[in-house]
Amino acid sequence: MARTFKLFLLEEKFCISKLPQFAEIPSVISKGDLCFISRTDEELSIISPEFMAPNNVQQATGYRCFRIANGTSLDDKGVIETLARPATESGIGIVPVSTFATTYVFFLEEDIEKITLAMQHAGHEFISEE
Repeated sequence: MARTFKLFLLEEKFCISKLPQFAEIPSVISKGDLCFISRTDEELSIISPEFMAPNNVQQATGYRCFRIANGTSLDDKGVIETLARPATESGIGIVPVSTFATTYVFFLEEDIEKITLAMQHAGHEFISEE
């Protein structure tokens, strides 16, 4: 039997921003809500609620997010694959982000109905409150 998760859909709309590699992290990001920051040898990427997104940088807007409500651990295997497969099979692109405690999956808001149905068809359950 395939592994299933309880998923919680976040209400915010998110933005994925690309900044120059050595750009400073905007202060609103370091003090704000749910944000993900990654710096590579090519860029600084920030995922944040749209209202907190930096100005005048390359951006992709209109993302929504669900997270695994009951959490995951760093030792869990196949978490991303378990969530990516139904999305991919439905033609939906995702941006997964794992933390120490759980996994978040970002997708375009226009795909919300398709991804919800795909996840439910795969046995995942959306919950409204944690």
